Amino acid sequence: MSATAPLSKLAELRAKTDEDLVRIIDNAVEIGLLLAANEPDVDPAGVLHRRAADIYADMVMLVQKVEAVQERRRLEEKLSQLRKSLDRQVQVQTACS
Repeated sequence: MSATAPLSKLAELRAKTDEDLVRIIDNAVEIGLLLAANEPDVDPAGVLHRRAADIYADMVMLVQKVEAVQERRRLEEKLSQLRKSLDRQVQVQTACS
């Protein structure tokens, strides 16, 4: 058996794993964006906002593991949108207090 066959299989597995990771991060950030978009009167205790902030923190760590540079940049942009949405909610809550 050729030495390149196991390396080829390993490369295929790594690519599949990277695709799965991208999908997981993408879905989680979408959920975070939806949670962060709730108005303070819908989430007066801030539970949804805290969950969105937790998602943000977790995904910031995971996005660094994405090997595909273009995908990593796209996900980082979505994370930036989530951060801005979280920050806006804090500003709104502060202004309402």
